[in-house]
Amino acid sequence: MANLDLENISGVGPSIKNKLNGIGIFNSRDLCFHLPINYQDRTRVKDLAGSQVGDEIFIECKVVSCQILYKPRKMMIIKAADKSRSILIRFFYFNPGQAKQFKANNVIRLYGILRLGRYGLEMIHPEYQMVENEDTPTENHLTAVYRATKGLSQNQLRKFIGAAVEAYKDSSEEIDLQKYGLSSELSLIQALRNIHFPTKDIAIENIMPGGQHPARQRLVKEEMIAFQLGMASLKDRQAHLKAPPLEKQEDWYKSVLNNFPHALTGAQEKVVNEIQKDISNHVPMMRLVQGDVGSGKTIVAAIAAAQSIDNNVQVAFMAPTTLLAEQHYLNLKDYFPDYEDSLALLTSATKAKDKERIKKALLSGSIKLVIGTHALFQDDISFSLLGLIIIDEQHRFGVNQRLSLRSKNTEASFAPHQLTLTATPIPRTMAMSVYANMSISVIDELPPGRLPIKTTALSMNKKDELISRIGKACMAGSQVYWVCALIEESEMMNANPIEETFDQIKNQIPSIKTNFLHGKMKAEDKLNTVNAFKRGETEILISTTVIEVGVDVPSADIMIIENAERFGLAQLHQLRGRIGRGTKQSHCILLHNDFIGDIAKQRIEILKESSDGFYIAEKDLLIRGPGEIMGSQQTGVIPFKYTDLMRDSDYLEETKLIAEKIYSTDKENSKKLIQRWLSGSIEFADA
Repeated sequence: MANLDLENISGVGPSIKNKLNGIGIFNSRDLCFHLPINYQDRTRVKDLAGSQVGDEIFIECKVVSCQILYKPRKMMIIKAADKSRSILIRFFYFNPGQAKQFKANNVIRLYGILRLGRYGLEMIHPEYQMVENEDTPTENHLTAVYRATKGLSQNQLRKFIGAAVEAYKDSSEEIDLQKYGLSSELSLIQALRNIHFPTKDIAIENIMPGGQHPARQRLVKEEMIAFQLGMASLKDRQAHLKAPPLEKQEDWYKSVLNNFPHALTGAQEKVVNEIQKDISNHVPMMRLVQGDVGSGKTIVAAIAAAQSIDNNVQVAFMAPTTLLAEQHYLNLKDYFPDYEDSLALLTSATKAKDKERIKKALLSGSIKLVIGTHALFQDDISFSLLGLIIIDEQHRFGVNQRLSLRSKNTEASFAPHQLTLTATPIPRTMAMSVYANMSISVIDELPPGRLPIKTTALSMNKKDELISRIGKACMAGSQVYWVCALIEESEMMNANPIEETFDQIKNQIPSIKTNFLHGKMKAEDKLNTVNAFKRGETEILISTTVIEVGVDVPSADIMIIENAERFGLAQLHQLRGRIGRGTKQSHCILLHNDFIGDIAKQRIEILKESSDGFYIAEKDLLIRGPGEIMGSQQTGVIPFKYTDLMRDSDYLEETKLIAEKIYSTDKENSKKLIQRWLSGSIEFADA
């Protein structure tokens, strides 16, 4: 393909170029691989009479009248009709010149969703084209819909992509993957043309993601091969980096073991040994520790931090929220009571004077362990010698942020070891692919003495009755989390806000000490509220999902999730994991509205039947897909343009074997495939 600079494509000026860059398009190759997310059928004009409300349709109408109204808001209304029925077309955003196009008797073609308005059938902001004469042909192929951005229209993208695919003439871009065992009858250019401009005889569901069209299969397989190649290349790059070997186990190590009140479980000991073996090497550790909620990942990380500091390096412990960072800081202070001056907490809530002191101490090396949020990524933060990075819930951080932390060493010849913690169990399919550059440890055992949490579901109309029962439970010594979906009243959602629930509980059981917590509170107020609950001064804590990760109150034994149908399965499991941390029997009650969808019902049933995080994650993947769970949009952890690992897992074995053959025998084509599919993302995958 003639890999043109974007400026050489007609219609691309500096402003459009910036917009294209913003969605990951930097050259014409990127345009070719900016693949459709949907299709529209504009090959056949439909009659209004034969169409259903809610259908996305292509119609041809004659303009009856056009007027601009200013009340209740400015809008342009076109009355039009086809041979069978009339329709209103409404535009809220338009320029005066557009109104001139809609003269009476002009013929227009419209593509949009058919709705039923106050005055009959209508379309709001459809795409349209003027029809010059009766012989104007319809499209001869399905119309692709792309991921776009503000100021970049679908028509512009279609034009630029058409030009880029047309410019594909350089045969050196075509790689003969069949000789490595790829089963496909199509070349890459044939597949691209089929995907961007499918002929009208191709069924949309066949060419859409999940369909079985040969062009779709060809592109999915090539992308999977490219990703496997990227992972192999990453492993090679990591093997050439140098890290400080951290073998000594001295005072800090003794401190954490002496101050941890329990014996480690067998699973924790196994993972600690795997980490110790890794950090004793010259090659930077890249290890992912996955363990279900409450399995004890933090103590494993604390032991790794202690051993690292005993070898005269610094440790950065990253948490996704201020509340979680503060909880980690308090726990770690308990493990290292003699070294309080060598610990620091750095978040957006840290006062300027304290931040300045911490910055200087990190640079001089006198602070050995810093716990922080995104504040650790700021440009003015540097370390004397950062030897270990611990990342809690990696998918909540952007890749660029994680990469920036690795480059903060003043000692540039060393790369720090990296330990990632996650409570999101990763199914084998994803572990094989997405984390192929990382070693994986699993804490598959809960601390002894814990009883399984009993989970039940209850209709919202039983809320008053539940509050009375909760009051009795608190009088008998229980502590309760009550989680709400929203902070304040919303017109959009039928969900009860925190303050309404707080007032209801206070009125119904006034003798029970109740407080509330949400993300909009000041960091100091949040911490004080959580600590009062920890000390038992509060019996019921009403909260948003701010308590989802990291809040550890062993005496809390009841979790109520109001409007449970509003939460995802993984989130419900995380919330439930806040209880059941002591030896007392714990209960989770899922309060839901009477009328809920099938997916919400599924989630509630899955949660009632199991507390196994791996089983729940597998079910969640089937319901939602991996991109949403792993946060691919935010982090680039799964930088796939076209592949869905769960849906397309049948191709995994074939593409893995092909990738191994190409990587070992053909470095030139390996590089080409990585650039083609992963440009702009693979360099961050080890972040």
